[in-house]
Amino acid sequence: MDSNKLIIFAKHPELGKVKTRLAVSIGEEKTLDIYSELLNITTSVTSKLNVKKIVYWDHTKENPPYEFGIGFDYEVQEIGDLGFKMKMAFQKEFQRGTNKILIIGTDCPFLTENILFDAYRKLDDSDFVIGPARDGGYYLLGMKEVSPFLFHSIPWSTKDVLSLTIESIRKENKTFSLIDELIDIDDIDDLKYWKGTTY
Repeated sequence: MDSNKLIIFAKHPELGKVKTRLAVSIGEEKTLDIYSELLNITTSVTSKLNVKKIVYWDHTKENPPYEFGIGFDYEVQEIGDLGFKMKMAFQKEFQRGTNKILIIGTDCPFLTENILFDAYRKLDDSDFVIGPARDGGYYLLGMKEVSPFLFHSIPWSTKDVLSLTIESIRKENKTFSLIDELIDIDDIDDLKYWKGTTY
């Protein structure tokens, strides 16, 4: 898999800047602790993958307050909505040469190394692979070539992201595979599902 890539979209772990919907319920300091834990889980799950790993920070890549460690390169997300940021990251990494690229965030504690392996495998037989999130979005997207149409006219952070993405793939007569549905941690209900405790 060494010719494949994994893009990780991450935010700097800064008080008041992460998981703002969750912070409304549990406060900014606890939210920062949760986000830091999610970063640690993402690092642990991805560190052993034999692919090129590139972390795209939400702003400067210089002296980030969190280190993913050896084997991770750093870039900065473009300015724009989520779709534009993802499109430009995919475009940049394909231009540098690769076979398959997956993109993930840092807010899915249920992600496993095996799920990532499965996603790369599914791209052998499909144009795209998608990891559905329970809220109607997706926690993973993978492809084998630059495909800007995936990021056009999508209302990001809504329950329609997955269905509209699949619709756009079908309109282009492309194929896709789905992997396990997981939960992103966005609000207090997600946190309770993960931790099984009351905050």
